[in-house]
Amino acid sequence: MIELIVAFPVVSALACLLPQLRPRHAEAVAMAGALLSLLALLATAATGDVSAQPVSGLFGIMRMDSLGLLFTAVTSVVALFVFAYSPGYMQEEVREGVFEEKRIGRYYALMLFFLASMLLVTLASDLLTTWAALESTTLASVFLISFYNKKESVEAAWKYFITCSLGITLALVGLMLLAYGMQQAGVQESFAWENVLANAQKINTLYLKIAFAFIFVGYGTKMGLVPLHVWLPDAHSQAPTPVSALLSGVLLNAALYSILRLYPVAAQNPEVAAFISSLFLFFGVISLALASLRLYSQENYKRLLAYSSVENMGIIALGVGIGGPLGMLAALFHMVSHSLIKPLAFFMGGIISLAYGTKEISKISGAAQKMPAIGQSFVLVNIGIAGSIPFGAFISEIILLAAALSTGNYAIAALLIIFTTVAFGTLLMKSSHMAFGPFAGSLRNIRPGLLMKASVLGLFLLAVVLGLFAPQLLLGLLSPAISVLLRGS
Repeated sequence: MIELIVAFPVVSALACLLPQLRPRHAEAVAMAGALLSLLALLATAATGDVSAQPVSGLFGIMRMDSLGLLFTAVTSVVALFVFAYSPGYMQEEVREGVFEEKRIGRYYALMLFFLASMLLVTLASDLLTTWAALESTTLASVFLISFYNKKESVEAAWKYFITCSLGITLALVGLMLLAYGMQQAGVQESFAWENVLANAQKINTLYLKIAFAFIFVGYGTKMGLVPLHVWLPDAHSQAPTPVSALLSGVLLNAALYSILRLYPVAAQNPEVAAFISSLFLFFGVISLALASLRLYSQENYKRLLAYSSVENMGIIALGVGIGGPLGMLAALFHMVSHSLIKPLAFFMGGIISLAYGTKEISKISGAAQKMPAIGQSFVLVNIGIAGSIPFGAFISEIILLAAALSTGNYAIAALLIIFTTVAFGTLLMKSSHMAFGPFAGSLRNIRPGLLMKASVLGLFLLAVVLGLFAPQLLLGLLSPAISVLLRGS
């Protein structure tokens, strides 16, 4: 059953490439692939308690425990909303002459391959398969970023490809160093996660530190941590809006997951645990600080949301760096919150940009007057990204603040308050201009379909429910995942 989680998107992608398949049929096939994948995940999770007995499949290549279930569930749910939003958005761009309708099938095929790759990252049973799957996300998404075939989008795609390929190469070097350390320790040279975890204490501390440094920097590039984030603003701003939603809401998580898989290995060695925690704290602080400060200078709303993603990855990194049950709860809670609300911001911004014919913040004003529901909600969602009620980021940031104070990380707590306040103020100012500024000019007559409206409303309600009823809804999913991460502590 676990194999079907990845198989459904792959088969659907191949179907979308059939030349005789009409664009409308490709949309239906893509939606079906994403929905069936989610149903396969639910069926797999229902077969037993994965926290007690992880589910395996595909000759041992795939494996799902509590941590994998959490990340896979977030990926599948967000992807379903993205695929529901896509037809309305892409058809509007076809009507505006942005690209030819005959390319719709290719778009959905790439999106489905992208989804399948990210699902395999979170379901791989060994570190090498995780690495290969994360690399395959680059190959699928680079063509999505350059989908419009414009100079800017092609340049953004090349920057993304070169930067992430360099990062993934560094991660591979780290894995090879880990294998060498295992060989020197005289243990079985297998990249299976359970094998690495079981033999972690036998591996030389220096080898582990160097290996983790390479892996962290390598995967951190794809996670968007400063200063490795250089690809992210350009990629988000040039890709189609549904692609930006997947990049920010899911791809960054896949890179985070790839690092977290090794956290329990580090936790078994106090010296290595302290080293990797310092890496998370250092990169978390500079990501939070720089991204928060860069928000003010952004004039393209998609670049604004991209830097917000960097800031939020910094917050998650701080939670992991502080560690312990409270720090990990903050990190994973924030990951889930960000994964829901950031695609929602892209969805709403996409509708606004279609109506105004631009992504430039200075040229968009009065959206709340002309599009009341979307315009007003866009402001609420933007400040929700920065940690405002009624969204989950407010809860996760409070938990993170408590974790920092309880562990004596007072400087981290102070920096968190300062820079999240900066981000909140900037996002409020920018989104308020777009929504409540004086309207000037004219709007395009766009016709968002029922699925497009339903995807925005559904994701909005899900994000609000998470913020209002989070402990009851999420604790059952987060607690076992935290236990996996702290297994070696």
